[in-house]
Amino acid sequence: MTNGDYSAAIAHAERARADHLEAGQVRAAARIQVDAGEALRRWGRHAEARERFTAALEVLRADPDADTVRALDQLAVVNIFADPPDADSHSAEALILGQAIGIDDEQFSDLILTRAIYLSSAGRRRESIAYLREAARLATESGDNFHLGRVLLNLADTLSVTDPAAAAQAAQTAVGHLRRVGARDYLAVAVMNLIEALLQTGGWDAAEAELSQAVDADGLGDLEYLKCYRGWLAALRGDAATAEDMLGQLSDQRASEDPQDQAQISIVEAFTAVARREPQSALRHARSTLGHASSLGISHEYMRWAWPLATRSAHDLGDTSASHELRALLDSFPPGHLTPMQRAERDLARARLAAGDGDQAADEAFAAAISRLRSGNRPYHLAHGLVDHAQHLTRGGDDAAAAVALAEAGDIARRLRCQPLLDRIAELAPARPRIEA
Repeated sequence: MTNGDYSAAIAHAERARADHLEAGQVRAAARIQVDAGEALRRWGRHAEARERFTAALEVLRADPDADTVRALDQLAVVNIFADPPDADSHSAEALILGQAIGIDDEQFSDLILTRAIYLSSAGRRRESIAYLREAARLATESGDNFHLGRVLLNLADTLSVTDPAAAAQAAQTAVGHLRRVGARDYLAVAVMNLIEALLQTGGWDAAEAELSQAVDADGLGDLEYLKCYRGWLAALRGDAATAEDMLGQLSDQRASEDPQDQAQISIVEAFTAVARREPQSALRHARSTLGHASSLGISHEYMRWAWPLATRSAHDLGDTSASHELRALLDSFPPGHLTPMQRAERDLARARLAAGDGDQAADEAFAAAISRLRSGNRPYHLAHGLVDHAQHLTRGGDDAAAAVALAEAGDIARRLRCQPLLDRIAELAPARPRIEA
């Protein structure tokens, strides 16, 4: 399981369970059911995993011990995105029972981690960070690199909502711990979280270097999560052929029931469509990603990328119905569940709408939106906002101010080597030659 060979892990668990049952060891057989369920969960086969955990608990609840706690914990994990109310109750029950029977710090750290993941998915990020920091303290005190790496990779994911620079630092530390213990599957997830933070903060070359190290030095090139990220970075830079090649290599991930897997594929497909200059397809795939907002949470990393792409695509296509539906989606969540970048992008969408309606307030709306984007340390999104503003300034006849905005956006685009962004800039100055990344 540590190396991500879930088929073999399940096969061994089934053999062990059969041996225990033959020897009349029903409780031991139930414990092995939890192992098989965890492998199934991590493989994306959630329905089967849930059946294993439920069946195991029918036996393990009779005389509660650490195995009962682990089964509850695993059931909570599999339900976090599929059945949040059950994830809430099971993660809380596991914590209560674990303290009552006196489990060790290592297992208690696992329980805190699960509770933190649930809280983050429910939009309760501050609580989640508090739990994660306590879990990190326990793992640090025990000197357990594996558990500390797992905690830190999840802390990175939660921090990325508001502080991508801190998230990158946490993810980088997680990568180091997980490399030490050779936890191949979790190492891949830590690398993914590091790459996501670097994509947000504009460290695209560093993200590419981390991907290369993971593939060439760590031997993780066969893992589909990382293939997806390789495709995403290629798509962001306009390399549709590489992105499509990576998407074509996904099999287990396409069959996965995990909404994170499904959303990851659709967001890569959306940016691949951008690279191919297919705005209708980009809008369709981005909206498919957003279809998982209710289970993953609106602040999830894929939602943070999907909403700006979807709403800009809808605007460019003149699809007012989609534009209204996308704004309504953000407005349907409590304000505290939205990330600062999403609020800034919503302001930008309103500014584009005001400009299209000839509203005099558009100038002020653009200025406010750009200011909020600047404060977020997300240069890719800032650059697109600057191009939006330049389009508005050009229509108003202020070519000098538009040129300043485009120059700043161009500097960002060249640093990122983002060809689709450079193409947007070039379209505002058709007399100039095509800009290359």
